[in-house]
Amino acid sequence: MRIRALIVTVALSVALSGVASAQPGTVFIEGQGGALIPVGEFRHEQHDGGAYSIAAGYEMLDFLDLMLQFTHSFNDNKNSFDTFSGPGFVGHSNETQQNFVVGMGPRFDFLPSEYLVRPYGLFQLEWDHFARFNHVDFNGRTLISDDDQDALGVQAGLGIEGTVFQLYEHRGDKYPLMELVVGANASYHHAFQPNRPDKEFVTALGSFGVRF
Repeated sequence: MRIRALIVTVALSVALSGVASAQPGTVFIEGQGGALIPVGEFRHEQHDGGAYSIAAGYEMLDFLDLMLQFTHSFNDNKNSFDTFSGPGFVGHSNETQQNFVVGMGPRFDFLPSEYLVRPYGLFQLEWDHFARFNHVDFNGRTLISDDDQDALGVQAGLGIEGTVFQLYEHRGDKYPLMELVVGANASYHHAFQPNRPDKEFVTALGSFGVRF
């Protein structure tokens, strides 16, 4: 019994020492900002719009990260008749689209994390929510309507990031305690809607993040 306990103790010690000696920087958090650009048939529904994104991930292997990302954009709808009128009435319509994307999937690093500049590719499964807000003014009276749509989709993209600052706990340490990184990425998104035309769009984002 004592021998078994000793073996378990030694095994746990080896495992913990391996974790402790692993490279810091396996967790990252990023803030991103840029644009969401509709393509295909979706291009006829929306203008290009500003977007921001929050992402977090964990470096499972030198060349593989698991990433969770939230993206939100504001896109003005394309309306053929923003102003309409007739005998005795005048109306105005102003539609704004907000797009919400929550995605999760792997990020493939083409170079290990110790390189200061690292290109990568990513693939995510995502949930897309398209919220349309329509503000209508009719003879000075305000009417508001909305239409929400949900879809499942995929995302595939390429990006690059570079380390701009490294903080070490002790002089001579091989790996930094914390890193600040900047980068850029572009992704293609395809949202599948069984009863409606699919929605396709591209996001182009710059990023600033922390690895620790």
